[in-house]
Amino acid sequence: MGALEQSDSSLAAQEVTRGKDCLSLYDRYSALAYGIILQIIPEPELAQTVLIDLFTSSQLRPYAEEALLGSRDIIRLARAKALESRPERLTKSLAIQDSITNDSLGKLVFDLSFYRGYSIGEIATQLQLTQTNVLTLIHDYFKQQRSS
Repeated sequence: MGALEQSDSSLAAQEVTRGKDCLSLYDRYSALAYGIILQIIPEPELAQTVLIDLFTSSQLRPYAEEALLGSRDIIRLARAKALESRPERLTKSLAIQDSITNDSLGKLVFDLSFYRGYSIGEIATQLQLTQTNVLTLIHDYFKQQRSS
């Protein structure tokens, strides 16, 4: 029985350590993750629920244990969790306004891709562009944002 008790206490100690590691990650990255999630799910209560779900998920545990998580990783994980948790009512069609300038088209394409989760092919089809044009618009939008 002593070995079984020791094993149980060892597992409990590991869980406490993981919890502290996840809390540390939450302290460092929660604001960044919440900002990304809120862009995708513009409802604060639901966005907070997704944020908590992110930092308690099994996807984050390997990072917590090895302290290897960076900003790039948290952005990727937060985006994926938000897109996966987004309610159907927040998913809108690709309705496009008539008066779109090239600058606003780049922003629109980026928003559709990053925040709304549409694939490059879906965007190209709906906007009647080639996939190369869609990728070029995203690239140009990034360049414009970096120089601003």
